[in-house]
Amino acid sequence: MQYALAVDIGGTKATVATIDTTFNILARREISTGSALDLESVLEAATNEVIDSTSGELLGVGIGSAGPLDVTAGTISPVNIPSWRPFKVVDFFSALTKSENVVLHGDGMSVADAEHQLGAGRGSKNMLGMVVSTGVGGGLVLNGKLISGESGNVSFFGHHSINHTGITCICGRVGCVEVYASGPSMVRRAHELGWRNDKDDFITLAESARNADPLAIKAIDEGAHALAVGIINVAAIADLELVVIGGGVSQAGDIYWQPLLRHIAAESKDISFLRGLKIKKAELLRDAGLLGAALGVLSPQD
Repeated sequence: MQYALAVDIGGTKATVATIDTTFNILARREISTGSALDLESVLEAATNEVIDSTSGELLGVGIGSAGPLDVTAGTISPVNIPSWRPFKVVDFFSALTKSENVVLHGDGMSVADAEHQLGAGRGSKNMLGMVVSTGVGGGLVLNGKLISGESGNVSFFGHHSINHTGITCICGRVGCVEVYASGPSMVRRAHELGWRNDKDDFITLAESARNADPLAIKAIDEGAHALAVGIINVAAIADLELVVIGGGVSQAGDIYWQPLLRHIAAESKDISFLRGLKIKKAELLRDAGLLGAALGVLSPQD
């Protein structure tokens, strides 16, 4: 049996898995990237564990990581992991696995690739694939091909500004989509409005909104509106037919999707060529990042 090692690095967790050539996940291990522990040691242990539990030939390593990244240098500098700026992730996994076939993509790019080839975007030619979770990321497929760009950061979606006089983002820019539309950002906004709860996370905020808490509803509505503005900006620039949205926030159900779709419709109504823009929920859910990372090895694209 042949397989790829897939690595999905996000703002709060990283997952490593072995995936065979028919895209079955064979073994998986998840670690926290917010831990005070030595991340490299924990990541090495998780990687060795999944490889040791998988028999067969390792074809290579596919990595999808929060960015920014530099594919030429093989480094990542995740906005939400200050200790990894930069981190030589390609060299790390090449040395660890003894493989020279290590492919690095942005995490949003990996999700876009997976959804385009295996999920909700099958058959589309021009699409944006998105992750809305601790951070906000994206990847573009244009004319049927996954686009990487000069440095590998095409559609660095979460850090384009929608408000040049707005909130300063952790990345250093002002008014980034992520600083309004991510899960933690909506929780922060809810607190500013006066919302209080013992559990300080988006899952709890969404539950409060379902229970008709007006402050939770307002915070989610504002975050959904910010994301809608960002989506229409990118869709208009790239002339897209489809947007596929995944990540933990997107799984909150109607309490999130109804305002999001309403704001997307309002933002696009005066752009005639976007009136047919389709918005779909991601099909691959928590596996999208891993499958997209594996595609870098199992089905590489130019």
